[in-house]
Amino acid sequence: MTDLVPIWFDAFHVGDIEVATDGALQFAYGKEWLVTTNAFPISLTMPLRTQPYPTHVISPWLANLLPEEEQLSVLTRSLGLDRADTLAVLKEIGGDTAGALSFGEKSKHEDWDYIPLTIFYETSDPELALARHFEDLKRRPFLVGEEGVRVSLAGGQRKSALAVLGASGGPVLRLPQEGDVLAIARNGAPSTIILKPDNPLLPGIVENETYCLRLARAIGIEAAQARIICAGDRKAICVLRYDRQLSRTRTLLRIHQEDFAQANGVPLGRKYERGTVAGPTLATLLNTGRHLRPVDALALLDQLIFNILVANTDAHAKNYSLLLPIGKAPYLAPLYDVSTALAWPSIVQYFAQNIAGKKRKPGDVAARHWDALAQEIGFRPADVRKRVEELVDDLVANRVAVTEEVASLVGSTRGYVEEAASLIEVNALRILGRLAEKS
Repeated sequence: MTDLVPIWFDAFHVGDIEVATDGALQFAYGKEWLVTTNAFPISLTMPLRTQPYPTHVISPWLANLLPEEEQLSVLTRSLGLDRADTLAVLKEIGGDTAGALSFGEKSKHEDWDYIPLTIFYETSDPELALARHFEDLKRRPFLVGEEGVRVSLAGGQRKSALAVLGASGGPVLRLPQEGDVLAIARNGAPSTIILKPDNPLLPGIVENETYCLRLARAIGIEAAQARIICAGDRKAICVLRYDRQLSRTRTLLRIHQEDFAQANGVPLGRKYERGTVAGPTLATLLNTGRHLRPVDALALLDQLIFNILVANTDAHAKNYSLLLPIGKAPYLAPLYDVSTALAWPSIVQYFAQNIAGKKRKPGDVAARHWDALAQEIGFRPADVRKRVEELVDDLVANRVAVTEEVASLVGSTRGYVEEAASLIEVNALRILGRLAEKS
């Protein structure tokens, strides 16, 4: 073996990834971790055991912790690393990842540090500081190379992980309020929010996603908390991290999570079903619920139905996650990354996964397709149809209130909110109408 990279849960040594001279990896849990009370596995694909896991198991899980596409290219160029050298990249930036683990260096509470954006960017104007931060992210994603900053988030969209500081100057676990301060987490400190700036190629994306997440919550689907935040002439959606919690002493704690690509051993780049090598199907995603409590398996079905009703065509394997908390069984993570594609006809209008064996557009989903999906995963078709009807009814009943709620947010453009709400309702009602069609 030529190299060894430890994995940490705060100051607890979880295990080590070893690198052979030919580049092959293997992961083994540490002996102390295996006998630790309430120890959790790092993945459903890697249950706790003494035997090591080989490259074909650990490599997909590692790769899915990294950003994708242009974000990964810019980041690896900044580091002077090969983008294919996943472990080397994580060793550099994997201090604060999705979930609870850090790579290479342990997270020691006494070293945690938060620097306000206003101090970092040398301005007294919080909005200007945030705007400068967004510009900064273009040339160095996640502030790569900045001393003490080691952050990695999956996905191809430009984003940032920051912390909200309250009146006492310490981190608080809530969406930012008047008087709060946004700060960069350093030296292993956990972030508390994720910010995704607006995108000129997707006008209205901030309002669109905020509306979808709040609509989901309004109809009883657990979803990430979100609001709009302003940065001069820019805006962003601000999402509270659900993989964080406060201890009884008000200390921030990380909760381990993995997305469904990781949970099913899917390599990076295969989150969509269609491609040279097929990725996971809808049935694969729904059958991941067998690892969860029955109530969570039903909640997962709700998430999938909701994504179809709102026409979230980019709802792929990495848009569903589960949490693996200390001392508890895995449970479903809240819904996240939801927007209706109908607002942008130029982007792909087909769902990421086939429905009843074929690629389909949102409004084309009919009764027979729901029935085929239900039968494939062992649900009663009548029960799935009924749940679709219930969610459509709730969606329509809450449209006006949620539209007004999001349109009234500071920084929101009402036209974008109303457009998203109208497109979603039309699509959902079309799907509802097709439930009555004969097979």
